Amino acid sequence: MEPPSESSPIDHAESIVNALGDGAYVLDADRTRVFVNERLREVTGFDEAVLHGRHPERLVEAGYWSAETGGRYRAAVERVLDGEADDERVQLTTTLADGSDVTTETRLTPIENDGSIVGAVGVIRDVTERVERERELKRLNERLERLAGFLSHDLRNPLSVARGYVDLARETDETEGLAAAEDALDRIETMIDEALVMAREPEAIETEDAAVDLAELAADCLESGDFGDCPPDADLVVDEAGPVTGDPTLLRRATGNLIGNAFEYGGDAPTVRVGVDDRGVYVADDGPGLPDDEQARAALTDFGVSPGGGTGIGLAIVQRVAAAHDWTLEIDESAAGGFRATLVGAEPTA
Repeated sequence: MEPPSESSPIDHAESIVNALGDGAYVLDADRTRVFVNERLREVTGFDEAVLHGRHPERLVEAGYWSAETGGRYRAAVERVLDGEADDERVQLTTTLADGSDVTTETRLTPIENDGSIVGAVGVIRDVTERVERERELKRLNERLERLAGFLSHDLRNPLSVARGYVDLARETDETEGLAAAEDALDRIETMIDEALVMAREPEAIETEDAAVDLAELAADCLESGDFGDCPPDADLVVDEAGPVTGDPTLLRRATGNLIGNAFEYGGDAPTVRVGVDDRGVYVADDGPGLPDDEQARAALTDFGVSPGGGTGIGLAIVQRVAAAHDWTLEIDESAAGGFRATLVGAEPTA
């Protein structure tokens, strides 16, 4: 009677992998997957040729991994197979058979036999939600840092103006300068309102659907002075348009910021047109237009970026208002060769 044959280290690894609740597999020394458990089959939906192919070449060839992802995986597993690491963890993005993407962390450990490494075990954990939380936290921290910089830097000027006029009134008992102090405080209030909009995610911004008369809105933005002074020779034209549907307060801020930008950067005597067409609400001017550099164009809506030394919050606010309404902000050249911004998706009230 022959004694029972001893199982190989690879066979032993396969039995362990098969019992795991996570997706897992066994590689031989040539990086060929010789065994995969049912959980991995179930989650990926890959056919057997892909599951048992050379790793990572087969996944890259099939389009489930990018070449960059395959390269990172190959480097990690070869460190394990070469004995340079007892444990490697690599984060990967995989396109599954159903077309969805998943972010996973694969832990690679060596399989040894008589002091030699004969393969590796890979155990896969889905970390998609964790990675998204980390990205969201990073975005939040970046936004808070920009807001802190904006508030600490840009609030100083109007605050200094208000304090200066108040101090002057105390010293002289003259109150004429208090009007300027009040204007500075109004500007501070506006800046705080803008900062609060930027602090929230678009989906967290409450909106009210109402019919907003675009001509009245543009006139109010101009007369209030909240969005800057109109140059003496500038002209604001409201093209023929009816009311549009949107949140009155947010739409006023977005349209006002666009009008203010057009007056500020549209040249000495710009003609600024406001209206609504089949694309959405637009503000256009006949000024110098968009920057020639594509990167500079793309950065125009970034918070803290301003071509003329301003706060860099104007177009970022417009973009946030658009997103809160499920609209988009598109920037391109106007018919007059200047700058045009369109709130795409804003529609005339039926």
